[in-house]
Amino acid sequence: MATSFPQLTCSDGGAPAANAVTMTCGAAIAGVIERVDVVMGGPLVGSTTLSGLSFDVVYDPSKLQFVSVSSATSQIFPATALLVGGLADGQQGRAVVSIHQVGGDPDVTVSTGQHVALSLSFRLSASATFGPTPVEFDPSHSEAADASTTITFGSGLAVAHQ
Repeated sequence: MATSFPQLTCSDGGAPAANAVTMTCGAAIAGVIERVDVVMGGPLVGSTTLSGLSFDVVYDPSKLQFVSVSSATSQIFPATALLVGGLADGQQGRAVVSIHQVGGDPDVTVSTGQHVALSLSFRLSASATFGPTPVEFDPSHSEAADASTTITFGSGLAVAHQ
């Protein structure tokens, strides 16, 4: 008789709308870390320009821990972009993230389609199983800098350990 162990699982609301940023499930790593991709939907036609994205991500720290942010997966920002990510006030529950073109570099151009901006990693913080718990942008702390059009932020992402 095979024994199954709880695994970290992820569900999301799908691809972002045009000129919107959302989080999508990236990949589970060893059943205890979840990579979450921050994805921007380009415009329906033409292109949108911006110099960066800044946002806070909120989550339940009794279930998940923020581990890291990486731009290695970015399809929008070059390797020279400034990427900063960390915990608000050094406490789990709110990650503060920003990726921007370095001063003097031209704005990035986002064409039609879906584009990964960066990736976040979250680790299981409790060994107990739990149902879907949201990982969300804080809308009052989310913005696209110098964007040529309005960019919205939204997320339907949830992580569970079951």
